[in-house]
Amino acid sequence: MIKDTVESFGWVSRLFHWVVALMVLGMLMGGLLLGILPGGGFKSLITGLHKSTGVTILLLTALRLGWRYINPRPRDLGPNILENQLGRLMHIFLYVLLFLQPTFGILMSQSFGSPVRVFGLFTLPTIMGRSDAVGSVFHQMHTVTALLLAVCVVIHIAAAVKHHYIDRDRTLLRMISGK
Repeated sequence: MIKDTVESFGWVSRLFHWVVALMVLGMLMGGLLLGILPGGGFKSLITGLHKSTGVTILLLTALRLGWRYINPRPRDLGPNILENQLGRLMHIFLYVLLFLQPTFGILMSQSFGSPVRVFGLFTLPTIMGRSDAVGSVFHQMHTVTALLLAVCVVIHIAAAVKHHYIDRDRTLLRMISGK
């Protein structure tokens, strides 16, 4: 099934979820790696991949929200209304972070005078002039957002595990197999 139903996620939603999830995990690890790598060719390669993947996450998140807008949201399986509301809030927060994180990264790069090339195919238009002071602010924002995103990912995974092993409902299975 391609589209979502009130009972399950279609393959498009599941594909968006897992591709972005893997990319975000890779980006969080890559960001840590960038912080410890010495300057040079390998760091430049990782930086280019990091920027390109960030732009891709931004695009996929926008597409995913568009897809979610035209599809019904599967019903909550948990009986606890407060937990269901918290889950919805967490999803909203994750979407906000998935927009802010790459946006801050793009603005940081441009503020430091570094163009954002996407897999060598094109360069994003420059919307920020060079300013190391502004770049430092965006760097801090990018770092804080990464930490918040990492915490939210851990909470999201913990909630999925709780649904599966404690509540014994189909929440996790719906995102894995659609059933």
